[in-house]
Amino acid sequence: MRKACIELVAPTKTALLLAGDLGTGQCLHMVVFPNNVDTMPTTEQWLRAYKRCEQKAAELKYEVTRVRGRRLAGL
Repeated sequence: MRKACIELVAPTKTALLLAGDLGTGQCLHMVVFPNNVDTMPTTEQWLRAYKRCEQKAAELKYEVTRVRGRRLAGL
């Protein structure tokens, strides 16, 4: 099975599903939060974005081997 990495990025308010064990491949899926400068997404919103990336990985037949920024989602 192909490997993928999920990266939760607080400064850009995005959750990314990246190809490759280290996340060095192409972007397979991206979840972008509204760019409201004043508010940061909640832990629940990060968790939902993480789960969406996980579901997309399963659809594309990728195995998620690494999660960066897992603290944002409370993992």
